[in-house]
Amino acid sequence: MEESWSQFPDKLIIDGCLDGDEKAWQALVGRYKRLVYSIPVRWGLHPEDSVDIFQAVWIDCFRQLASLRNMERLHPWLVRVAVRKCHRFSTDLRSRAETPVGEEEVEEVPGLGDPAALFAELDKEQLLRAALEKLPPRCRQVIQCLFFEDPRPSYQAIAIRLGLSENSIGFTRGRCLNNLKKILDELGYQS
Repeated sequence: MEESWSQFPDKLIIDGCLDGDEKAWQALVGRYKRLVYSIPVRWGLHPEDSVDIFQAVWIDCFRQLASLRNMERLHPWLVRVAVRKCHRFSTDLRSRAETPVGEEEVEEVPGLGDPAALFAELDKEQLLRAALEKLPPRCRQVIQCLFFEDPRPSYQAIAIRLGLSENSIGFTRGRCLNNLKKILDELGYQS
């Protein structure tokens, strides 16, 4: 079971974490690391500050995991903790600034918009990550090459990298996107 923690639901992984299983903790952080890190990045914080907030969120998670009442709600709890830390950090930063921040500048800072909209967007991103993890490895590779790499590689480059025929990339892409859509539907993703 140790090597396949990432395949289990949050509750089982959390139980493993609470039992002191390091692999379970690695799986938990691995599952949500992009989500947690994306929040300070979207907030517009510098990479060093984003890393500090990322670490602080996981320290809080480690300390408070045993007191989490509904283990299936870890995702929104992590989002709330990260958003609060970003807000506190930004507030502290503005209070230490030598020049006051004008109201028009505050409105332009990413992440300071509607918290419900931010949460909904982050929730969608996490569902997409979870769905990608459920795809077969080949499909995950094709989708990551086509939609997450910048610059996007050519079909020829993808074919060489993945050991596929260049002519099969389009077909494989379509099949993988259909699989991804089915998984997203099962997870309750709403566009």
